[in-house]
Amino acid sequence: MRKNFIIKTIIVSVLFLLNFSIANAKCKFMMDIGDRYTKTHEKNYGPLYEDDDSYKEVEFIASEFCPNDNFDDNFLIRYTFIDSRLAAIQLFADNSIDNSATESMKLMRYAKKVYGNFDTGGNPEYYENFNIWEKVQKYIIYDRNLIENIWNEEIYISNDKYYEQIVTYQNTSELIAPLEEEN
Repeated sequence: MRKNFIIKTIIVSVLFLLNFSIANAKCKFMMDIGDRYTKTHEKNYGPLYEDDDSYKEVEFIASEFCPNDNFDDNFLIRYTFIDSRLAAIQLFADNSIDNSATESMKLMRYAKKVYGNFDTGGNPEYYENFNIWEKVQKYIIYDRNLIENIWNEEIYISNDKYYEQIVTYQNTSELIAPLEEEN
C-alpha cells in the first residue's frame, strides 16, 4: 500500500513538473486578442501614441514577454490596436541586418513547441511556407518565406473580426497615401 502511494506521488510530481515547464515555455503577451488597453497597461508599457487614427502599433523586444525562450534582440513583438483593443500580435524575426535570427531556428521551434508540430520537409532550414492553427476565438499563422535573400518569418495571432478590420484599415490607408504624395 505504501509502495503504491510513493509511485503515485512520483507520477503526480513528474506530471506537475512537465506541465509547469510547458506553461513557462509560452510567451506571456500583454493581453489577449480583443482586450482593451487599460490604465494598468499604460502604467506598465507606456501610453499608446496619440493621434486621430484608431489604428496603432507598438513594438517590444520579444524577450520582455518571452523570458524563457532564448529570444535575443533580433526577435520583436508588434501589438496592433484598433480603438484601443488588441487586434493582432506578431512575433517576428528582425532580419534587417542579416538572416541570423531566422537561421537560428528559434521562432520555428517556438511555433512547433507552443502551437503544434507541422511538416517542414526534409530540411527545416529551407522551409518556405506557412502553417495555420485554429484555436478557440483566434487563429495562429507561422509564416516563413525568402524574399530577395532576406527571410521574412513571423507568428501572427488574430481572429476573423479584427483581421477584417486591419485589412480594411490597410486598404484605406493605401488608397489615401498616393493622393498625399501627388500634391
